[in-house]
Amino acid sequence: MSVSGNISVVAVHGAWADGSSWKDVILGLEREGLGVIAAPIPLTSLGDDIAALMRAIARTEGPLILTGHAYAGAVIAGVNDERLKALVYVAALAPDEGETVAQVFYRDEKHPLSPQLSPDGDGFI
Repeated sequence: MSVSGNISVVAVHGAWADGSSWKDVILGLEREGLGVIAAPIPLTSLGDDIAALMRAIARTEGPLILTGHAYAGAVIAGVNDERLKALVYVAALAPDEGETVAQVFYRDEKHPLSPQLSPDGDGFI
């Protein structure tokens, strides 16, 4: 799925989305000769999502650029691969080293009009 010897781009969707949200970006980058895939992540836990991303990365060749939207900023930050050349954050979470995703959400006071997120009966938000 990547252009041999060329840059591979792996796009990671945020919460409440899937890989199809990257369609137009993927098509544009492919027209430029880049190998691009959208990594499907299960959104079950940060660890599960990083593991799924690593499986997608294993299908690529050459230098690697990861791009993450929203929550996926935390996911791409968890990757350690010798081919990794850049992380691209698209309106994404960028946790400090050792900071959890939840801590990012609560760094500042909550905006009075922001939605209240809480887990459902199965523990999913």
